Amino acid sequence: MSAASNIHSLLARLLPEQINCPPASPGRRQRQFVGVGLPSQRALLVNRLDEAHDLQVIYADLRQQALAGSVAALNDLGWIWLNGKYWRADTGLAGHLLRMAALQGNAAAWFNLGQQHYFGKGVATSYVQAEACYRQAFERGLLHAAAALGDLYEEEVCDAALGWQVDMDQAYQWFFRGAEEGEARCRFEVGYRLLHGLHVNPDTRAALYWLELAAATGVIQAAEELAVHFSRGDDARYRDWRDRAVQMGSSLALTMKLEDQVQP
Repeated sequence: MSAASNIHSLLARLLPEQINCPPASPGRRQRQFVGVGLPSQRALLVNRLDEAHDLQVIYADLRQQALAGSVAALNDLGWIWLNGKYWRADTGLAGHLLRMAALQGNAAAWFNLGQQHYFGKGVATSYVQAEACYRQAFERGLLHAAAALGDLYEEEVCDAALGWQVDMDQAYQWFFRGAEEGEARCRFEVGYRLLHGLHVNPDTRAALYWLELAAATGVIQAAEELAVHFSRGDDARYRDWRDRAVQMGSSLALTMKLEDQVQP
C-alpha cells in the first residue's frame, strides 16, 4: 500500500461523520487561540464559516474534499479544530491532521504546527519545534513565516529554560529575508529598524525604501512612520504620507492632521 493510501485510510478513521459539539464557552486563554494559524483558503473559508447557518454542511464538504485527497481541506480542518472557534477544539485531532497535511508539502500546515508548538496547544510549548516548523513553511513559500521567525527570535517572552535564546541578529535576518521576498510586514520591520538604528546600523535611505514599499501594500504603521519622519523637515512629503495614513485608517495620522488644522 502506498504512503498516500495509508494516509487516506487513516484519515477515514480519524474524521467523524458529524460534528456534534458546539464550541466551549471561551475563557481568556481560549480567546487568545481564536486567531491562531492560517487556513489554506484564507478569507473565503472564514467568511463561509462566519456566515454559515449550518456548520455541518461546511464540515461535510471539507471532509469530503479531504477524503478525496485535498491537502488544503486537510489543513483547514486541522486549523478549525486547533482554534475551537467554530466547533469544539480537539488539539490532538488537529495535530494529526496538520501533520498529515504538512508531510504532503502544505506550507500552511507547517505554519499551523509551528503555532501549535509556540502556544502549547495540546503539546508541550517548544520554541525549538516552532522554529523548525516555521522554517519548513517559509521554504515552501509561506512568506508570513519569515515574520513569525523574526518575532520568535526577538521575543523576550520566550523562556530560556525551554532551550531558546533571543537573538536580535537572527530576528533581523529573518525580517530581511521576508522583506526581500515581498512580505509586507517584514518590509516594515526592516525599515523601522534601519530608520531607528535598532540592532542594526541606521540607514535612512534604505529605511525609507522599505517603509514606502510596506506602506504601498497597506501597512498603516509604515505610512505613520513616514509621516512622522517627514514632519521634521519636508512639509510636502509629510502631508502626503499623513493623508495617505488617514485614508488607511490611522488614528495617529488623523490626530496629526487635526492638530495641523488648529495651528496658526
